[in-house]
Amino acid sequence: MLKHIQAVFRPSHPSKHKPRTAIAALALDWILPQQLAVGPLPTPQNYSSLHQAGIQSVVSLCAPSEGLIPTDIPQQFDHARFILPDSSYIFGLDPRQLRHIVHHIHTRIQRGQAVYVHCLAGVERSPTVCASYLCLYQGLDLWEAVAVVTRQHPIAMLTESQFRAIRTLVQNELAQPVTPSL
Repeated sequence: MLKHIQAVFRPSHPSKHKPRTAIAALALDWILPQQLAVGPLPTPQNYSSLHQAGIQSVVSLCAPSEGLIPTDIPQQFDHARFILPDSSYIFGLDPRQLRHIVHHIHTRIQRGQAVYVHCLAGVERSPTVCASYLCLYQGLDLWEAVAVVTRQHPIAMLTESQFRAIRTLVQNELAQPVTPSL
């Protein structure tokens, strides 16, 4: 079923879709122009391209054991690390943790900061967080949000567990909405 879901959101004509923006070797895709970007773990060789893209806040979703954040990122950007499991972890994604991360991102965007969300490769976790943001704060339903993310970031490949976590997050949100605070 998951392969069917993923196939629905894969571009049928890749040449018609806008190419990824490679900024100084960092593959960065804008989900919401100049507000929310997604991609892989920055390296010491390419993190400076975040400045060039106008990024002010970096949200890291991978554990330190997966890859080190360049030491300048916490010094030069509003930086937060939230360790989320990907498909290789034994335990699944907790919708409450997802809610906390999405709220963190929303407060940065409300302050006028462009936010870069990354995991190790930019395939599962960071696209999941971006789709969750679109559901909670842009009013999109799950399928619309995933379609936007995969259109803007073609390498996104959410797992069935991640779809369930977003669905649970949205259902819980309908029962108890997030109260944004600046």
